[in-house]
Amino acid sequence: MSQALTRRDFLKLSGAAAGALAMADFFPRVARAAPITVADPNGDGYIPTMCEMCVWRCGVRAKVRDGRVVKLEGNPDNPHSTGKLCARGQSGIMTAYDPDRVLTPLIRVGERGGGVFRKASWDEALDLVAENMLKIKEKHGAEAMIFSSTHNLSQVQFENLLGAFGSPNYGTQRSLCFNAMVTAFGLTYGVEEPSRDYSKVEYIILTGRNLLEAISTSETSALMDAVARGAKLVVLDPRFTKTAAKATEWIPIRPGTDLAFHLALIHVIATERLGACDFVKQYVVGCEQLPDEMAHYTPEWAESKTGVPADTIRRIAREFAAAKPNAMAHPG
Repeated sequence: MSQALTRRDFLKLSGAAAGALAMADFFPRVARAAPITVADPNGDGYIPTMCEMCVWRCGVRAKVRDGRVVKLEGNPDNPHSTGKLCARGQSGIMTAYDPDRVLTPLIRVGERGGGVFRKASWDEALDLVAENMLKIKEKHGAEAMIFSSTHNLSQVQFENLLGAFGSPNYGTQRSLCFNAMVTAFGLTYGVEEPSRDYSKVEYIILTGRNLLEAISTSETSALMDAVARGAKLVVLDPRFTKTAAKATEWIPIRPGTDLAFHLALIHVIATERLGACDFVKQYVVGCEQLPDEMAHYTPEWAESKTGVPADTIRRIAREFAAAKPNAMAHPG
């Protein structure tokens, strides 16, 4: 709804504007924020943005020529990814320009599996989805509806929509990735995943994670910087991965037996009193009972499970404890 501006209103606004201009010099000027856009009027230059192709969310610079993105590269000004961008992120340009990209909603024509679709408008497609969602809710209840997406900025929007619909059944790829880890951390520390500081680390046990072929770009660099400084890297992995190839020591553990290995490490550290119990007691309870709790999980017991010699387990446990407080058991 529009409203006509009367002469009286115009004079009032003019007087207020003149007063504001007259008072402007009495107040310090506020610095203007630089626009996060290309400066070139032709559209050439760089646009800062963020990669959404995994949970690491690296900072990105999109190189633009003639109004078209021609390259994605890491943003050196991003404090999280520090200019790094993996191959997946760099290929993200094809999510916009791939010749097979679907540009409009498609509605199936005929039987499922026939592979025949017709183009539809967004209004028609959204109405169809909403109509069928309501039918499902009426017939089976709201909890019969499940949404899933990748772990990115769209997650909150889908979660809110599904919550308003009445269903808690939302999931991401995390259930197949690191949900167990973040759940354990949440119960133990109150956060999903504690940060890892490689700046002074001297001993690292990395379990089942192939960082050098994965998505955690800045952490991978930090890990290799630590190794270059002389930190010992012990990698537990059934496969001789690229990370294992760069490790100080590779432990070809049997698949699915990581926990047995770590229980034996705790056994050695607890029963030989190699840990910092006085420090630990400031934050948790039960430190005195730990040796008795771990008594069963001997290196010999773990050897039968993991295939790792008991003497190797003892040696690694002692080396790890000797490096405290600059020792890291990476969660994988």
